[in-house]
Amino acid sequence: MLRKILLFATAAALAVITVTAALAYEVPDQIVITRPKGNQALNTWVTPVKFPHGFHAIRRACRDCHHKESDKTLGQFVPCRQCHTDDDPNEPSGFYRAWHSPGPPSCLGCHTRMRTEGGKNPVGCTTACHRPK
Repeated sequence: MLRKILLFATAAALAVITVTAALAYEVPDQIVITRPKGNQALNTWVTPVKFPHGFHAIRRACRDCHHKESDKTLGQFVPCRQCHTDDDPNEPSGFYRAWHSPGPPSCLGCHTRMRTEGGKNPVGCTTACHRPK
């Protein structure tokens, strides 16, 4: 009898933890990444990026991209462009470099690394992010 009670209590606690964790974050399925106001595109073919956030969120840890996340900010994710605002493409923490740096946490850096490890990740400008209309 005690075993049944402990088993039930454990199952109930796990259910509560699972539901709480699922409700703790609102993870958008898709986001559109746009340039900060006044930030000029480097080329005319550069379009806003329709980013499959939900697809990435189930495959990567949040901190892989939201690299300023800490125990104190847990769950308070901010848009990338809130921090990465500089218009200069050579600025290491600027808007362009947030997506195009040679290594993670940038999109291009992560995809390039995974591709060199044998993955089939898209890395081309117009085949991955800036697809023509």
